[in-house]
Amino acid sequence: MSNIQVQLRRGTTSDHATFAGAEGEVTVDTDLDTLMVHTGGGAGTGIRLAKHSELSAGGGGTVVSIASGTGLTGGPITTSGTLSLASIANLRALGNVSGSNAAPVAVEIKDEDAMTSNSATALATQQSIKAYVDAQVGGVGGGGYASSWTSVSANNTSYTFNHNLGTKELIINAYYATSSLGVAQEHVNIYRRDYGCYITFTSDNAISVTVGSSGFGSWSSGAFSIVTWASKFLKVVITPV
Repeated sequence: MSNIQVQLRRGTTSDHATFAGAEGEVTVDTDLDTLMVHTGGGAGTGIRLAKHSELSAGGGGTVVSIASGTGLTGGPITTSGTLSLASIANLRALGNVSGSNAAPVAVEIKDEDAMTSNSATALATQQSIKAYVDAQVGGVGGGGYASSWTSVSANNTSYTFNHNLGTKELIINAYYATSSLGVAQEHVNIYRRDYGCYITFTSDNAISVTVGSSGFGSWSSGAFSIVTWASKFLKVVITPV
């Protein structure tokens, strides 16, 4: 190397905080052992150059510190680069629900089939969205229920049908057939306990149908007769009002 020596102005990190260098001037930070390129913007302005030891082998930067805010735990990043999400109770996620630029906050996730809380900030589960939409569709004349043909073993037996139509007013019809294909099906009287069948509401979304203890009345070739429920098939059709 030649014998020409260039020596730049130097000072500690605190010195640089009060030093106003000229635009383009380069000084040495003796605490950090690096250079500061000044911008001419006044005391403490300038850009510190990264040292080789602060750069990864691939040329990218390495984060050496981060403050843990809402939703983060573990404090500053350790030498192993560990940072984890904090446990947040009551089904919450991180997001921004303000409608504008803002830091992410804890957002509640609700599972409400009827959307009763009407929250402007909470998220909804997929199941609750489907249940709510199904209920609304049913409320405008759609979303009815029709069971498959259910085999009846004998008179005075009960069968449960889950219609999932909630608390809406319902029109319920029952039919019978002599086979599971619905051949020769007829409407069945659903108001009597001894003949036909009767209905019990077991919940908002289910009914129990009990077939009559004496069978049901049937018209055949212009004549009325009492027919046993044994070996017949029952179908329930429910329509929201």
